[in-house]
Amino acid sequence: MLRLENKRLVLTIDEVNGSVRGLYDKVRQRDYLLGSFPADPFRLELGSGETAEYIRFTCRLDDSSEEETKAVLQWEVHPGLTVTGTVVAFSADDDLRFYSEVDNTTEATVVGLEYPIIGNLQAITKDGVDDFVAHSFATGVLVRNPLKHFEADGVGFRHMPYPESFSGASMQFFTYYGLNQGGLYFAAYDGDCCAKWLNFHKNTNGLLEASFFHAAEDMRPNQGMTVGYPIVVRTVEGEGWYEAADLYKMWATRQFWCARGALSEVEEKNRARWLNEEMGVCTFGINGMYDRSAWFDAYHKYIETPMFHILGPDWVHKTQNFYNGVPGGMDDWFPTRFHPSNIETIKKHGDKYAPFEFDYLYDIRGADGEQGRKALQKFPEGTSLRSIDKYKFPLVCPADPYVQQFHVRRDEKLQEEADVDSIYYDISANNILKVCLEDSHGHPVGAGRAITMAYRKNYADTKAAMIEKAGRYVPMGTEMMNEVFLDVLDYYQARAGGRPAAPLEGYNFRDLLPTGDAQLIPMFTYVYNEYGALRMDGWGKLAEEIGSLFYFTAARTYLWGGLYELNYEYSPMEAIDGKENSPEEHYYIFEPRGYSLSPERARYIGMLAKVRVGSGNKYLAYGKMLRPLAFQRDQAAFDWFHYNCDKNFKEYNESGTYEADTIVHSAWQYRNESVCFFFANVIENEIHVAVDVDMRKYDLSAKQYQAVYIHDEKRTALFSIGYDEARRVDLTIPPRSVIMLEVI
Repeated sequence: MLRLENKRLVLTIDEVNGSVRGLYDKVRQRDYLLGSFPADPFRLELGSGETAEYIRFTCRLDDSSEEETKAVLQWEVHPGLTVTGTVVAFSADDDLRFYSEVDNTTEATVVGLEYPIIGNLQAITKDGVDDFVAHSFATGVLVRNPLKHFEADGVGFRHMPYPESFSGASMQFFTYYGLNQGGLYFAAYDGDCCAKWLNFHKNTNGLLEASFFHAAEDMRPNQGMTVGYPIVVRTVEGEGWYEAADLYKMWATRQFWCARGALSEVEEKNRARWLNEEMGVCTFGINGMYDRSAWFDAYHKYIETPMFHILGPDWVHKTQNFYNGVPGGMDDWFPTRFHPSNIETIKKHGDKYAPFEFDYLYDIRGADGEQGRKALQKFPEGTSLRSIDKYKFPLVCPADPYVQQFHVRRDEKLQEEADVDSIYYDISANNILKVCLEDSHGHPVGAGRAITMAYRKNYADTKAAMIEKAGRYVPMGTEMMNEVFLDVLDYYQARAGGRPAAPLEGYNFRDLLPTGDAQLIPMFTYVYNEYGALRMDGWGKLAEEIGSLFYFTAARTYLWGGLYELNYEYSPMEAIDGKENSPEEHYYIFEPRGYSLSPERARYIGMLAKVRVGSGNKYLAYGKMLRPLAFQRDQAAFDWFHYNCDKNFKEYNESGTYEADTIVHSAWQYRNESVCFFFANVIENEIHVAVDVDMRKYDLSAKQYQAVYIHDEKRTALFSIGYDEARRVDLTIPPRSVIMLEVI
């Protein structure tokens, strides 16, 4: 066996085949692997299929340096085709770093390489009951006891479905740990936007496996590939997923997508203050071409803050809907068909709006169809697609010259004609695989950086053109989010915060989410909130029929830094005076419901919105999310009913109960000036809690602070506290309301 050792880990590699056979934590005296089981050393995907076979293996260990030990592993797959893995252990560090490459002088096509493979991970705590995997899939998912709940070729993090990003992951890390019993951190430190899959699943041995699949940038014969960025593996103590997120944040915030600095420090001309500071609620999918002014007025009877409206897709000149049509070239888009009463009413209330566009869907039978046909993105077929989604839609490639020119012209024209406040893209970079096999678009035939950078270019060029036309900053948003677009996008739509009463991201865990064995975590927000990209989430309605989970979901959305989204894509708006919008006037043929607008629920959202734009704004909009305080929280059963999705989805008309905390809590820091602790009571009874505030945990600049209790924008001074002091605080949280404990 080859042995590499740093100050914390001992890595054992099989000298016979190069597979990882041991990963021993010297401090905890624990081997995370069951080394007696067989394991693949690598998996190479060729145009002809996947293989882990080879005809010759060699290895050498270089321990001549006191600072590092290096193992070089080489597998000759067949003459002219060789896989090389390099592992580096630093004596003074906790990291193990894996690099890899494929040398190819044959007619074979290299599609990608899976390496390293850390297979046969066993339970950390007894029977795995306190084991967790936290993954950056869909901005953050936590699964308890993955060894129990994952299935080989079933539930797990492998070939994930929507959203694509890094095969479903918004960032490039995950962690597997036993609560307070240690664990492992896995990350790709890639600052160049390469395409990859972050896998953590159950293997055919019935054990867990962590691996990274790297897509080839150039998928042609005689072309190899080099994975120049490190895959980092190190230990964690098992303190929770925040521990891994803190490690990743130290690397991630030094990358180019954070180079402009914290959003609060960005020049006024380069950000939308109204989006982050004035908007209290957002709506999504209200018809653009039909008069919905009565609903805008009704919302504002109870919601006193401005609202941000992403209007539905039905504003284009021809057809843009959810069932039988999307636009092609310019003549299909213009002139626009926004109903003037909608725009007038939006402006009357001080609201803002963005049109919905299917960004990269293109009707090749429509205007400029031949140019669209030539620009179509060509995806791999069969298992090489590496996605549960099958990509049957006509999507155009972002690197194609016509698409790049059209993307700018389309929205420059939109800005000129409609003077929109913002632009929103559905079916865009964050939910399309970064691969194109067409050789006429001007990019390498393959996957990864060229496609991602083309998306970035299109966003930046289009935004610049819209800003020039408008004479003001025009924020841009998309469906879902990926860290590499953080500096070019201003907001994103998510739905996972509404689970189990929401569709799309997370549906591969749809059976684990209602039971609480899988749950949403604010992983992306924790790493990146102060750098921008406002989250819109909740997938809500102002109707009583959706159930009492509404109160929890809405509060969590706000206290995790987002805007609650009232969504009307697949179902009618709330009935006003017995009237709801009709399916004949909608872009999706929904079933009528007749569910009335609830004034009480609208006021509840209005209350939360005031926290967002009021005393809580500098924290929720611009602050750094902190680890929450530890205190006793009860749980309650909340009922839910989900009808706002495609009628063919399994979730349609599902209902149930969900056990959730009666208090939603979050902690935030604003610059190095102050911290604030938010508490939302989501039940009908008053709740009393006791929390410990330890100022030694926070990196603040002053020596003395004042603790202030805030409720309904009323401030009550409680006590003074020093930078090196800790104090227990008793708090009372009124029914279905939010309080803040600010230390300033």
